[in-house]
Amino acid sequence: MEMKFNHVISGAALFLGVFLMQVSPSKGSMMQTTDKSPKEIIERYIEVIGGKEKVEGIKNVTQVMEASLQGMEMEISSTSDPENKRLMQQTALNGNVMSKTVVKDGKGYINAMGQTQDLQEEQLDAVTMQMYPFPELHYEEMGFVLTSGGISEINGEEAYSIKISTPQGLETEEYYSVNSGLKLRVASETTGEITYNDYQETEGILFPMRMTISNQMLPAAIEAKIVTLRFNDNLDPSLFE
Repeated sequence: MEMKFNHVISGAALFLGVFLMQVSPSKGSMMQTTDKSPKEIIERYIEVIGGKEKVEGIKNVTQVMEASLQGMEMEISSTSDPENKRLMQQTALNGNVMSKTVVKDGKGYINAMGQTQDLQEEQLDAVTMQMYPFPELHYEEMGFVLTSGGISEINGEEAYSIKISTPQGLETEEYYSVNSGLKLRVASETTGEITYNDYQETEGILFPMRMTISNQMLPAAIEAKIVTLRFNDNLDPSLFE
């Protein structure tokens, strides 16, 4: 059971993105270059999922995901509130809370297996992007550098690749469908690969309701599905305690 718990904690870190370090080689094979700029690719993505005005109208997001890990039921809940610079993410295993991360007032902590650790400056920097329900709108203001990675193949589908570097030197790679414009995958060394599937409309916004997470810290890929998704809630302050 201890081994299973350790895997779950690793899975929690995967979702939190707190320990994001650098980009990993993608499993999608590089095919060709593209004349599409990262800005054009992201602008199309925002338009496809609902349009800039509607996306900017999302002030906070609450979501609950369910997954199974080695026969155990895992629930990952999160509330992102960029308007008030707050974030809460929690992972439960078979109904027992295994880890919780809270960021507010410029500070944060992670509690796992009964131990609490304050987030250091570089960890807070890394988790800042997690505060935004749609971080693509904020890449420029956060000082991120975006470069085109050409066209790759993701699960048999052509996808534009964008390489993203933060001012702190953290790197990720994102893939957007050439055909639909939707985001297909995010890859980094620590989070591994998160592949997005089953986009559905909620309050006029297309949102991926299923995610496949592959990570070297996990015994097997996790298939997670969103079972609760709400926008613009009247948030209870106790969520962020």
